Amino acid sequence: MPHTSDRNTNRNCRQHNAFRRRILLLALTMALATGCSQAPQIQLAGAQGRITKGPCLLRVYQDRAALMWETDTPGQWGVSCGTRGRPDRHFVSTTGKVTYSGKPNDASAKTAYIHKVWIEGLVPGRTYTYRIVGPDVRSDIYRFRTVPAEADEVRFIVYGDSRTQPDVHRQLVKQMITCNVDFVVHTGDLASRGDDYQQWGPQFFEPLKGLMERVPIYITKGNHEGRNGNFEKLLIPPEEENSFGFDYGPLHYFCADNVSSVLDIGQLLSRIVRDAEASKTPWKFVSYHVPSVNFGGHWSDWSQGDALPAFANVGIDFVVVGHSHQYERFRPVEPAEQTGGYVTYITAGGGGAPLYPVEPTALHAFAKSVYHFCLFHIKGDTLTMDAIDPEGRVIDHLEVTKKDGRLDERYLSTAVPATAIQLHQSLYKGMEVALPGPLEAGEPRTISLRVAIPPFASGAKLTFELRGASEAYQLPQPQTVEVSPEGGRAAVKLTVTPNVAINAKGGSGKAVPIEPALSLDCRYEFAGVSATVSRPVTIIRKQPSGQ
Repeated sequence: MPHTSDRNTNRNCRQHNAFRRRILLLALTMALATGCSQAPQIQLAGAQGRITKGPCLLRVYQDRAALMWETDTPGQWGVSCGTRGRPDRHFVSTTGKVTYSGKPNDASAKTAYIHKVWIEGLVPGRTYTYRIVGPDVRSDIYRFRTVPAEADEVRFIVYGDSRTQPDVHRQLVKQMITCNVDFVVHTGDLASRGDDYQQWGPQFFEPLKGLMERVPIYITKGNHEGRNGNFEKLLIPPEEENSFGFDYGPLHYFCADNVSSVLDIGQLLSRIVRDAEASKTPWKFVSYHVPSVNFGGHWSDWSQGDALPAFANVGIDFVVVGHSHQYERFRPVEPAEQTGGYVTYITAGGGGAPLYPVEPTALHAFAKSVYHFCLFHIKGDTLTMDAIDPEGRVIDHLEVTKKDGRLDERYLSTAVPATAIQLHQSLYKGMEVALPGPLEAGEPRTISLRVAIPPFASGAKLTFELRGASEAYQLPQPQTVEVSPEGGRAAVKLTVTPNVAINAKGGSGKAVPIEPALSLDCRYEFAGVSATVSRPVTIIRKQPSGQ
């Protein structure tokens, strides 16, 4: 039998635990009964529960809002919410568990608890206060506003690729906080390695403090988010999907996941099109991660041949993406069919990841390698956009209006054909040249190209030219190719003779730039558009034997 003193000790422990439970129940009751802003702060001795991420507003609609936060202990957590500091309801969260470790095979793995909740039964256009309530913990008071039932105005921010450099991300967020927006859209790549759970705090949640608690952050999944489900566990509300649309006053916005491995491109495009067709709002936006139009960085052209005409045919006005770490705004893209609309494509990948170089072309309205976010303001038929850098400077400004559903003629007069976009990216891909090395002085080398050319409404003229220092190379004459409206393939042969020995110019990988530098240019002209695509000629580095 247990010793008498042991029985007394056990009885005292049970009484102490029962007392703690009564005090906790009293604290929760007082929080619900007296209002979020008036409930007394009660902390029990030895309390361990902490909110370690968030809270973060995931989605806010007219009648409900989705919220998430993370804690370091389990237990029953929830949200007290109401108006004017008097909560009239409490919502209990669902909880998911994540176990993670900073080192492979680390026995001291940590566990985090992810809480999500839908706050239901809200009134459109109303400001609500809320706080997180859990075991021995009550958070600060936060506020958010539901989407109004009717509005002719909306302010919002779009940016992406905030991974890797939290200090840059935080500096941008400080500027965002001053903008007083209704929501933020993030175009993906929130952490360098999304499968590493420890990166989500410092690279995403911590830089967004002060904004994510009161402004919803709508996110499109990026390729760096990984495949182990951390993105979905943290940022997708219960019973919702990665791809979704929402309205805010004069705007309809669709956020699409175009990076997940289970993606069917045709089905996703059809869903974007159906969503746009169903919307009656005067302005329509789409965001996803990997661009359909992008000159620089990754030079991405996700489903370009299908996406460009599909978006034009359903009246999508702006497509804002990320992936390439730069800012570029294209001139409005003229539809191939005259019945379609004009679409403006923007790459907004300057949220904190290391920047990529980008060169402005004749098809750009503006392009620059710079950290930034895009601030949009729509009021009725007028849209303005400012691209803003970390110091708050406006690096690009756009103002455009609509009349009877059509963009103003001044803006449309700057448009470029969709075929020019497709030609430019086709040339860039087709003009990649890697010569087998080494190149000896006096040894001629012939560059043979067969470049795919999309169909045109009219013919086009392409002039190919090798460009380098005259003392280093004997350069051939430029070659001009006439292309019929049907398109096809342009075949070109250019022979260059080095006057000196040609060496690899450092770098890594098999094909690297050469020194002295040599470039292949193509200048094209058609339908009033004249632009040049340029690519450096590389040399195939000799690999060690056995590789």
